[in-house]
Amino acid sequence: MKQDNQEAADRYKLKKLIEELDKKSAIDGHSTTLVTIIIPTGTPVSEISELVRQELATAARIKSRTTRKHVQAALSSIQNRLKYWSKFPENGLIIYSGITQEGKLEYYEVIPPKPIRIKRYLCDSKFDTSVLKEMLREDEKYGIILIERDEATIGLLDGTHVEVIKNLQGFVPAKHGKGGQSQRRFERLIEGAYKEFLKKVGEEANKIFLEMNVKGIIIGGPGFAKEDFINGNYLDYRLREKILGIITTQYLGEEGLREALHEAKELIRESRYVKEREVFEQLMSLATRSPELIASGFNEVNKALNEGKVDVLIIHEGLGGRVFKVLCENVDMDPLEVLITSEFELKKFEERAKKMCDKYQSSYKIELISEDIIEYLMNKATNIGARVEIISEASEIGEMFKNAFKGIAAILRYA
Repeated sequence: MKQDNQEAADRYKLKKLIEELDKKSAIDGHSTTLVTIIIPTGTPVSEISELVRQELATAARIKSRTTRKHVQAALSSIQNRLKYWSKFPENGLIIYSGITQEGKLEYYEVIPPKPIRIKRYLCDSKFDTSVLKEMLREDEKYGIILIERDEATIGLLDGTHVEVIKNLQGFVPAKHGKGGQSQRRFERLIEGAYKEFLKKVGEEANKIFLEMNVKGIIIGGPGFAKEDFINGNYLDYRLREKILGIITTQYLGEEGLREALHEAKELIRESRYVKEREVFEQLMSLATRSPELIASGFNEVNKALNEGKVDVLIIHEGLGGRVFKVLCENVDMDPLEVLITSEFELKKFEERAKKMCDKYQSSYKIELISEDIIEYLMNKATNIGARVEIISEASEIGEMFKNAFKGIAAILRYA
């Protein structure tokens, strides 16, 4: 459980760091003075030290005095920090350094969650976060092919996002009612058109999925065409090796893709899509059968965390806000903690705090506990051994969860 929580926390922190880095720019907004060095797995420290030394020599020839000074400051900072590394981390390292729009030298060392395969040095007006963004993207991509005799849908499950990539239409004539040679000729024509359509679907699927690192492929549809498609070897051998199974769906198109994912949940049980859906379904089921085992909203969930009652903490990935607490000075009371998402809310909370403490003829004191609500709740959950599930923004489940539970809910161990 701790490992699951750590993975969720690490993923969230990386997402926030990328957002922070993307906001940074050169002090004037356009000078190429921010340095990014992407160091792949197994690179000797001496190799990067030599690279920085060479870039410092090159920077000395920059004509603009301000630009030269800023680039040299960034590189010198990297040069000094490299002395502390005897060996780079197993996954490699990404270094960001430069004087940003705030007018101060900023330095970041990021150990990526997966091994880096490329080496890159870049001096630009922005930091290069493309490698981290690619790593943040779910590498759990599943291809979906739904096929009928004259219609097909090629779709993709990317993390928790489901999309139709292509809808295909074919022209396969209906079976002919006449007998004799005419019937056999028409049957051959129909069979030829059918095979041509299956071939067309295979060609499109090959073109789409061979460019993606799909983890698996699901084949489905309402009739027998799905079996004919597989048995006819219309898919490239590299994709055939990734076929997870065949499922039956009533529909094609977007509705068919969702039906396919429901039918194939045992085939993709470890995917984030299935895990999120199961957590949400469990939450909704308990809300109907045993609402006393559900807490929702910040106040209820925070109270349950403080009491150690939370079994599963569920948070929307896009949840934002800061946590404040209020105390009435010289009054024996438990501090009141609140989630504040705007300056307007903070002002209203101050008015509420004043009224509350006026009853005790005391002055109020408001303190900021945490700048990040998600980290605050995750830390509390980890401390009591609760599992953490973060629901993604880019899924229909995320939207439903946000609307139904305001982005925060918990399944309790006991009422």
